Amino acid sequence: MYGPDDVANVVWQRCLDLMANHLLLIYKATLRIGTYYDPWRESIMVMLRKPGKANYELPKAHCPIVLLSTIAEVLTMLVTEDISRLVECHQLLPKTHFGECPGRTTTYAVHYLTQRIKGAWQKGNVASILFLDVERAFPNIVTDRLIHNLKKRRIPAVYMDFIKQLLTRRHTRLKFNDFISESINILNAIGQGDPLSMILYIIYNADLLEITGDKENKNSLGYVDDIAPVAVGKDVKETNRRLRHMMTKEDGRLQWSKDHNSRFEATKSVVLHASWKNANRHGQPREMDSP
Repeated sequence: MYGPDDVANVVWQRCLDLMANHLLLIYKATLRIGTYYDPWRESIMVMLRKPGKANYELPKAHCPIVLLSTIAEVLTMLVTEDISRLVECHQLLPKTHFGECPGRTTTYAVHYLTQRIKGAWQKGNVASILFLDVERAFPNIVTDRLIHNLKKRRIPAVYMDFIKQLLTRRHTRLKFNDFISESINILNAIGQGDPLSMILYIIYNADLLEITGDKENKNSLGYVDDIAPVAVGKDVKETNRRLRHMMTKEDGRLQWSKDHNSRFEATKSVVLHASWKNANRHGQPREMDSP
């Protein structure tokens, strides 16, 4: 049997030529007037089980995916594509933010981190990396802070107004298997599954990568909500001090966490100390410090 989504896809495929000009007028008017059609604010949030979890009665064992109006989703896809192009063309984000950026993949992130470690080794130094994960990243986004960060990154006003309209007066229904809840108001958050969610989040947390202080010995890389500050020093004691300073200073990462309603998940935080203690006759590393 065909479901509603299958029917909608067939309609789009068969009738696109007839609908395109009408949709273009609607989309242009939406952006020009700075409004948003109220029925588009309604969504269904499907709670999908994460594989391999021991207890599915815990909220963390599920991943919420938002299902939007198809017509609204096409508009957000177009806006997402243009914002992504502007971000890349004008270099509005740190170069070490690899998630959801054209031409920047996980492979590039690994190569960059490897280069940083080997660069430290060549000077006889230690490189320490603190791996951080933001707990419930997308649901905890604060709309006003997001708009502030969009303005800071010089996103055009027409898109800031659109995103503000998109994220206000929303409501959703939670879906578990055959159960659908009553309508729930959404005050904050970006819906996972919304085409805009990824690019908006990396703009939201871009400041995290710029909290360094010492460009020579400190740097960070990020992949969506995963952040890895890197500190270089003559020994582990020095790199630990540098990492601690990046976290606890007045405008450090803990302050960012508080301002952005984004708590770091302690159980997923790991420190890796990489040092070249000794080398064999072939010049290859033989021992790595334990985290």
